[in-house]
Amino acid sequence: MNQCCSAQMASTIILVDDAHTFGGAQIALGWAIRSLLSHRPTPRVICVCSPSARKAIQPIAGEHPNLRYIDCPPALPLNVFTFPLRLWPFYKLMRALFRQGPYTWWLNLAGIEFGLAPLLILRLHGLRPIAWLHNSVPFSSYSANKSLSTRIVSRVRDAVANRVLFGLYRCIVTPSLATESFLKGRLRSGNPIQTGYLYPTTGVESEPKPRGLDKGVPPALDVWMIGRVEYASKNNMAALHVLAHLLEQERSARLTVVGNGPDLASFREATRNLGLEDHVRFVDWEKNPWKLVPVRAIVLIPSFYEGMPLVATEAMLHGIRIVASPIPAFAEGIPNELIADAFSTEAFADKIEEVAAINQERLIALYATALDKFTAQAFVTKFQSILQAAGTESSNKIKEATTGRKKSGDR
Repeated sequence: MNQCCSAQMASTIILVDDAHTFGGAQIALGWAIRSLLSHRPTPRVICVCSPSARKAIQPIAGEHPNLRYIDCPPALPLNVFTFPLRLWPFYKLMRALFRQGPYTWWLNLAGIEFGLAPLLILRLHGLRPIAWLHNSVPFSSYSANKSLSTRIVSRVRDAVANRVLFGLYRCIVTPSLATESFLKGRLRSGNPIQTGYLYPTTGVESEPKPRGLDKGVPPALDVWMIGRVEYASKNNMAALHVLAHLLEQERSARLTVVGNGPDLASFREATRNLGLEDHVRFVDWEKNPWKLVPVRAIVLIPSFYEGMPLVATEAMLHGIRIVASPIPAFAEGIPNELIADAFSTEAFADKIEEVAAINQERLIALYATALDKFTAQAFVTKFQSILQAAGTESSNKIKEATTGRKKSGDR
């Protein structure tokens, strides 16, 4: 292979995402591809993804002469144990790419259990990929109220992740500095693991957009909750308790829920049991929920855990008010004026009243500063720095291997 062709191949990035569902991790990957193609010199990107993941990625990333999609089989349930069933399909898919390399391999992971089949194939070929891990929460965090057998299986999965899976990557990148610190606390592998953080972008290129006229505090508080309905991390029930509290205070209020998830049926039942049916509206998952959100709405994000939620950055980009929980990722990513003082119902309700009264001009000024770290150019600059740091390790290993072969030849 000539030097020009080799340099072209080396600049190609292969992004792998075998998620069997689509959500924030796939939306983040779509924007990542779009940003790389727009801001990286002479880029070539190959996206290896499941059909489900492609539904979220392709509308954002779009079509581009330097972008190629390859379909792959999705990860299986309990993939930490079942991924060997995907090894042969991934081997057939990846062997042609190995012949065409070298490439930079980047695995986009909604959680550590994804991407295991391609990871093992890469390791068998002597390659250690980079992982962009969007959720580093232990499995046991999601099973605290489950059956004993489920809790035991979750602990086993956590032990496998902490002591084995993390150590198979050359570098693991998380969506924020807060989650990188959390990840470091989980690492139990004997292998040295490089870590870092990479803020996701949502195509931010300009000032946040004012949404219509601002005529002061509205007569009714219009609260929205957007995204996955999953109690363990999203703390969705807090929205119902806040709504009930506001109504008890004789405040006119309503809640709109956009999205779905494993706890949606339970959430609907709780709405009925609390007698809130007339004040809650349910909207199924929407690819672009912001076309539905009114100018004076307040997006409530009461999560126990977030990496760096796209809902928050998209709300800021659209000039929509936010009230968020007091967790490190929010303190890092959004204005502190929009973060509740505590996880209590009263703290969320008080912050909603306070944010509702913020002048829109001041809100837009707050957002303009916060959004600087989420621009496409900032993403690509950070992405390149991660590649360079990871590439240095690869170059050193290649040099060592080459030197070793020369010495053997001399003897």
